[in-house]
Amino acid sequence: MLRKTVVLAFALVLALVCGLTEAAQDKDKKKRTGTITGELQARKDTPNGKNVIMEILASGEEKARPYRVMYDPKVKGPIADVLKAAKGAAIGDRVRCDWIDTGEGLAVTSFQVLKKAEDKKDEGKDKK
Repeated sequence: MLRKTVVLAFALVLALVCGLTEAAQDKDKKKRTGTITGELQARKDTPNGKNVIMEILASGEEKARPYRVMYDPKVKGPIADVLKAAKGAAIGDRVRCDWIDTGEGLAVTSFQVLKKAEDKKDEGKDKK
């Protein structure tokens, strides 16, 4: 009788642990994503020259975070239109990006310039 109780308790604990492990694996499959709106502070080419690393300072944050353009397996490189838009943006532009956490860092899946840096300078001249 005691043996059956111990075996049953062990089986119950084992089933519980397996269930928790599966839940943790499902959580890992869901990647963090989001949208950031902020100022492009810096941009530099990656060491191989095929991608760019952008530092974007989001509204309300004290320090800019690094982002790179998401890898597209079809072309075996970064997403072409996003890369072109990112390289075309000037430092100081206000930008909006959709990003995904790849586990190796944050990668941009879309990039849009909201307000050019020159517009801010022109506004200052109009007020004087």
